Amino acid sequence: MSTAVFAGLSTGAIYTLIAIGYNVTLTSAGVLNFAYANTLVLGGFIALSATGWGLPLPLILLTCAAICTLVSVGVERAAIRFLPSGGHAELITTLGAGTAITAVTVLIWGPDPQRLALYEQHPIDLLGGRVVPNNLVLIALPVVFGVGLHLLIRGTRFGLTSRAQAFDREATMLRGVNVRWLSIGAFAITGAFAGLVGPFVLVSTAASPWLAITIALKGFVVLALGGLGSQLGAVVAGFLLGLVESLVALWIGPFYGDYSVFVVFVLVLLLRPQGLFGSRRLRLV
Repeated sequence: MSTAVFAGLSTGAIYTLIAIGYNVTLTSAGVLNFAYANTLVLGGFIALSATGWGLPLPLILLTCAAICTLVSVGVERAAIRFLPSGGHAELITTLGAGTAITAVTVLIWGPDPQRLALYEQHPIDLLGGRVVPNNLVLIALPVVFGVGLHLLIRGTRFGLTSRAQAFDREATMLRGVNVRWLSIGAFAITGAFAGLVGPFVLVSTAASPWLAITIALKGFVVLALGGLGSQLGAVVAGFLLGLVESLVALWIGPFYGDYSVFVVFVLVLLLRPQGLFGSRRLRLV
């Protein structure tokens, strides 16, 4: 039972990390960046190559963060910059950018799953269950980064001006704020975030370029379930869905694990359409 709980929390942590990245660009740039999950998976594959080069873990993470930052900024420049304001075309353009990132990943590393080993993974006994160290790292990451990014977006001048331009771009421009750089900054932050956490995600899963499809979908479910713009909601909803998926797979069967996530999603939104921690109208500033 305890082992299933740890497995569920680590799975939920992966979904939460996706939802946190979605929230950053949503609250800071007014854009739901569907290419974020693909960038995260790319970061894991960069780590796969970096481990083959014999680099130490800190340098591997810095390399992944730097490259993914450049990729994410490139997504903003190519898929967002020239779009007219007021529409939702970014949903299509970021999906296209994500598909392109996955295609490049397949071209470089191939379509088959691979194994990424950043460090030794000897299972340890904890609270009556067995868990590998990377799962504990995964469980901690959403809490640490969720709090950090929440403080950045809510408690700094960059965060305030970013939320202002996401809420009313024209009014923010009239105040003399360079909104283009704010948008670049938001995408750069999510790119660095993807590069830092992507390797840990791929350690716990098969390092497959197609992983982005699954985690992007479930990350969006967590985003909607927790409430748009709420990092706390993303953390709670992600861990909740991970636990439900793991325990249903244990008690009923693995075939029903994925379906249980969407059943919980529908039931919660029927009772509370704005999500667990969302407001009826998303107010960023």
